[in-house]
Amino acid sequence: MFNKLFAQVRFLIIGVSIFVTALSANANNSLKINIVDVNQKPLENMVVYVEAVDHKITTKNSSTLEVGQKYKSFTPYISVMQLGSDVRFNNKDNITHHIYSPVGDNKFSVKIRSGEQVMKTDFNTVGEVSMGCNIHDWMSGYLLIVDTPFFTKSDKNGDSEIIIDKPGQYKVIVWHPQMDELNNRIAKTITVNSTMEVSMQLSKPMFDIPTQQNEDDFDFLSDY
Repeated sequence: MFNKLFAQVRFLIIGVSIFVTALSANANNSLKINIVDVNQKPLENMVVYVEAVDHKITTKNSSTLEVGQKYKSFTPYISVMQLGSDVRFNNKDNITHHIYSPVGDNKFSVKIRSGEQVMKTDFNTVGEVSMGCNIHDWMSGYLLIVDTPFFTKSDKNGDSEIIIDKPGQYKVIVWHPQMDELNNRIAKTITVNSTMEVSMQLSKPMFDIPTQQNEDDFDFLSDY
């Protein structure tokens, strides 16, 4: 009798726990963003991030970001992280790379031999970090550092989704280094209090992404 009663109480407690967890999950607000160009064509790999307007965000995204070098190019071409996170540069090629960023508060220079990884923990300022390789000068990549945990990139359909943990007023920002807009961005301010869908359209055509390939395929000083 006691065992049967204990089992029923335990089942009830578990049920309540599941119900509370479900309510907590539903308390989050799903923000769905669709991005298109001037001709309504979906745009892939656009950085999307969300900043609070009427309150301070205390959530942190401390995941280590990996920026790879493979086939003599940056993979991915564009990366995004929250201020304070670490970055792992991972050379997946069988040659040496000398990765650098020449300007700004986050400028750096690091040599990475084949198969090596280098951690950087000192990116201390928000903004764009343009990257190149001193050995393979056609290589280019970008790292965007934002002061918010709410960021992602759009898929092939121009779609992205960000889960907001607190209702309020937010600014939705879309960034890409080839965007022909002021500071390579467009933005829209919205009030989030439930699941929402937001459409963002560019007013000008995108510039072309530079070709990530050497025309003569000559690796000068690849093994220095």
